[in-house]
Amino acid sequence: MKPTPQFDIDLDKHYNATVVIACTECGHETRHNLKTLQPSGALQCQCGADISMDDSAVAQAFRRVGEIKQSYGLQ
Repeated sequence: MKPTPQFDIDLDKHYNATVVIACTECGHETRHNLKTLQPSGALQCQCGADISMDDSAVAQAFRRVGEIKQSYGLQ
């Protein structure tokens, strides 16, 4: 079983979420718009490693966005 990549969430000035995925092989960070991220969709790091996020990781990312927006009083 492949390790789940670490990720963080960035919000732009319009509160659109970008997920920043850290490669488990080389540590490079890849940015991807959360709205267009497909669970278990193929994502590769520049080193060629698979950095795809499974369903639970994508759901966790959406939960984090909700928590961040709630802390800013946006929801």
